[in-house]
Amino acid sequence: MAGNKKHKSQTGGLQEKKVKIEPTREEIKEEQKAEKVKRREKAKANKKERTSIIKRLRDVGGELKKVRWPTFGRTIKQTGVVLGLVLVFAIVVFGIDQGLNQLYQLLTKALAK
Repeated sequence: MAGNKKHKSQTGGLQEKKVKIEPTREEIKEEQKAEKVKRREKAKANKKERTSIIKRLRDVGGELKKVRWPTFGRTIKQTGVVLGLVLVFAIVVFGIDQGLNQLYQLLTKALAK
């Protein structure tokens, strides 16, 4: 096993001791060069994938044609549902607010006496 040295332990048996080996300058330079090459290749691949704005707008137009738009009646129904839920939640929040306000009034009157 490269990088490992065998030594005797206190019990007398052989054990392996891992030794950290620092990379040489040449190895570091080679790794940096390899990383640079990878980054350049990735940049080239990304550049090939780029498209013009006109092509992109055509693609968007094609996708919009595929969209199934809701009918006017369905839109009105969904709008009514949303407004109804907003009204219900507004009433709930208003009720909680009024209840807490009454509780606050009672507490302040009790503490003022």
